[in-house]
Amino acid sequence: MRSLPGGTQLALLGDAKPGEPLAAIIPLDDMAHDRLQAIERFIRSIHRPHLPDARLTTAQRRRLAHMLRCLDGREEQASHFEVATALFGRRLVSAADWHDSAFRYQTHRLVRDGLNMVERGYRQLLRARRRA
Repeated sequence: MRSLPGGTQLALLGDAKPGEPLAAIIPLDDMAHDRLQAIERFIRSIHRPHLPDARLTTAQRRRLAHMLRCLDGREEQASHFEVATALFGRRLVSAADWHDSAFRYQTHRLVRDGLNMVERGYRQLLRARRRA
C-alpha cells in the first residue's frame, strides 16, 4: 500500500513495475458509480496533480469546517455562545441579543449536524453528488 498526493492510496498486486499498465478492480455494487469516478479522478491526477474534487461545493466545505469547529468547541466544554463568537466574530455575535440571534440557531444546527455526521453521516462525503 502506498499513499500518493491528495490522499490517494494505491495497492499494487504482484510484481507491478513503473511504466507498465495497471488494472483497477471494483465491486459492482451501489457504490460502483462513486468508485468509477474515483478512478477517473486518479487518472486525471496523474496528468494534473492539483485537480479539485467536485463532490463538495465551496459552501459545503465551509459548512463542514464550521461543523468541525463547533464539535471541537463542544469537546473543550465551550458554550454555544463562545463557539458562535469564535466562528462569526465578537462584532456580529452579541450577548444581549443571543437568545433570539440567528447565529444562535445556526450554531445549534451546526452542532446537531456535526454530531449526526460523526455518528453515521460521514460516509455521505464519499458519495458523488447526483443530478435529479
